[in-house]
Amino acid sequence: MKDMTGKLCSMLGTLLFAIILFACDDDNEQLATPDVNIVSGTVQVASAGDNKLLIAEGSDALTVTSHADWCKVSAEGEGTCKYYVTVEANTKEEPRETYVSIVYGNLGKGRVVISQEAYVKPQEPVNPGTMESDAQTLAKKIVAGINIGNTLEVPKGLDWGNNGQITEAYIQGLKNLGFNAVRIPCAWSSYADPETHAIEKEWMDKVADAVNLCVQNDMYVLLNIHWDGGWLEDHILEGYSEAVNTKQRVLWTQIATRFKDVDEHLLFAGCNEVGMNETSGGTPFDATSMDAIKKYEQTFVDAVRATGGNNATRNLVVQAPATRISDAVGDLYALPEDAVENRLLVEVHFYDPYQFCLMEEDAGWGKIWWYWGAANHVEGSDRNTDSQYEEEYVKAQFQLMQEKYSSQGVPVILGEYSTMKRADAENQEKHQQSRAYWNEVVTREAKNHGIVPFYWETNGDINRADGTAKEPTAIEGIRKGAQAGTYPF
Repeated sequence: MKDMTGKLCSMLGTLLFAIILFACDDDNEQLATPDVNIVSGTVQVASAGDNKLLIAEGSDALTVTSHADWCKVSAEGEGTCKYYVTVEANTKEEPRETYVSIVYGNLGKGRVVISQEAYVKPQEPVNPGTMESDAQTLAKKIVAGINIGNTLEVPKGLDWGNNGQITEAYIQGLKNLGFNAVRIPCAWSSYADPETHAIEKEWMDKVADAVNLCVQNDMYVLLNIHWDGGWLEDHILEGYSEAVNTKQRVLWTQIATRFKDVDEHLLFAGCNEVGMNETSGGTPFDATSMDAIKKYEQTFVDAVRATGGNNATRNLVVQAPATRISDAVGDLYALPEDAVENRLLVEVHFYDPYQFCLMEEDAGWGKIWWYWGAANHVEGSDRNTDSQYEEEYVKAQFQLMQEKYSSQGVPVILGEYSTMKRADAENQEKHQQSRAYWNEVVTREAKNHGIVPFYWETNGDINRADGTAKEPTAIEGIRKGAQAGTYPF
């Protein structure tokens, strides 16, 4: 571990911790210093770890050193510097402890002890429950769903900021917010042998721990094969590939076999956004590329059913091309065949209008919209959403899915929907109300049209440590929409 040394500038605001520096001489003398603020004693950290834990700040030269690889030191600030430790998740079933030493000029030495809890492995389900619910019956049981995003779908070797364990405290927090279902995007290819596609046991166990923890807490789980480098979903326009199809079959055979005893709380989703990246520039799907999607999804269904057990009747989710509504209701796409009646659902995603939900910078053809919904428009602003893309637009889009699918006995999964928070909005209160209202309308109208909502979340609106809301207004919008919405089946 490299030392992190810097000049600390004048203190700003109220001190966050007691101003105490522990001397490490024989007498253990405590030296009070008015210019240094250091957390004293021992810091208790959950097994899931902590992304950024403030341990010191002040105004003089500090040398801060960690004495374990799993506890890393970083420094931030120019004018006001702060020292943090990032504690990695503890995957071992025993607690561990280390310390961070702090040298404060020539006045003394101190240390902060980092004590981390042991990882508690969830128990495998002992008494599998029922598999009696068909797709519509099961869909009605889901009040509101949420994604555990940027977590288990991270390809091996990468870190998107949420690589820690999914904890019971977090799952309980989601339940307290009103969610009773989670979508777990998951990477598999990068954790598998490149030749045989055999999935690493350690990775399979980790995913199983997450699934079982959710099921044991009476949460419905939607487990998929996500992007994972795009080995399937970014190779649609080139047409069907026997190699891709084989990989799809081998991976799903392993996944389904591992989870075949889990009850109907678990649903499988064969892909993610098939062909989205290839067609986002305007290139359309044709008969050849659409045929590839249908074959890969048929392989998913057949592979899962062949493993038997509860998978013989498990509810399965297939993805519309690019998970776009326009392609889902087009003439080229058709659902795969399933020997089991009424056990298929179809998935789309919704990030409309783009200028309000996803646009990151102004362009020559248009600006980012900060305000959505007539009541949230700011008079005279050029950041108000065009009214043709507000409430009635949402209803019209979802009506298309109801006519094509949910009214025909095939419930729809809204696998992802959300809108970005704009920190630079000129009227932040109206922007926050706009996000909340969009969440409310989309959630409500999804359910009203036979569409099961799963909000996209990556540790921005909800705290991963305990499942509490970071953005209560946005989450309240989902809750209001979920309570008001009623499935039409």
